Amino acid sequence: MAPAIVHFLVGASILLVLATPVALHDERARRVDLWLVLAGGVWGLGPDLHNVAPAFRSQLYAFHDSLWATPFAFHYALDSQAVRNRPLAGIAGSILLFCLAVGGFTAAARADPERARHTKRFVSRLGIPVAALVAAAIVGTMLSATGRVETVAALVGADGTLASAALLLVASVAGSYAVAVAVPDRYARRPFVGSLLGLQLGLVAWVVGIVLVLPLWARVVLEASPPVPLVDWPSLLALAVTGTLVGACITTVRRIALPTPADR
Repeated sequence: MAPAIVHFLVGASILLVLATPVALHDERARRVDLWLVLAGGVWGLGPDLHNVAPAFRSQLYAFHDSLWATPFAFHYALDSQAVRNRPLAGIAGSILLFCLAVGGFTAAARADPERARHTKRFVSRLGIPVAALVAAAIVGTMLSATGRVETVAALVGADGTLASAALLLVASVAGSYAVAVAVPDRYARRPFVGSLLGLQLGLVAWVVGIVLVLPLWARVVLEASPPVPLVDWPSLLALAVTGTLVGACITTVRRIALPTPADR
């Protein structure tokens, strides 16, 4: 499993990022910055409770090793074999992520009131990279659970977990921008509408990308022989869930950062 400090810092970073839009116009969020770090860290460490629990250790350990640990700051994904093999890289990455999250929260908390409108508009755009990270984590977790991580890199003739992670992140950023563009301006701050549009785009991506383009690409470029069409149900679930959460994430950040039309 990943070092405890990685889980703590990732959880704290995620909570700080989520609280950054709120800190722009809510003094209460600015006063509880350290409590946010503590709460996020404990949230990220939650599935590791089996190490110190006086009872129910076997049940807690089974929970720790299941996909149900993912909502705890992507605990399951961070405990993947790829992260275990690079403990120093994991620690360095989590420290960098935490520093960036602290910097963003601090900048929002101390924003000049005269520049608040521009700051809020900038923060509202942070929903796209945040959604991209969420998408990459979800799809990466499902690929890891099904033993398909390295197949992503194989699609372009590369190999290795890092290459797969890089390609997955690029695809997640592109998909998040597509969802952001697809949401009409009048619905830009409605998470329910955003989640529905994200779900629709996820289904379209599955039909076009997985069912049709992927097997044709494999036949022409990789000289493989997958069936056409390629009906893969786990990828349908992954893209549907990812699209829904990406759409909800983008519109929720906009709604929090730009609570009224006058702030646009």
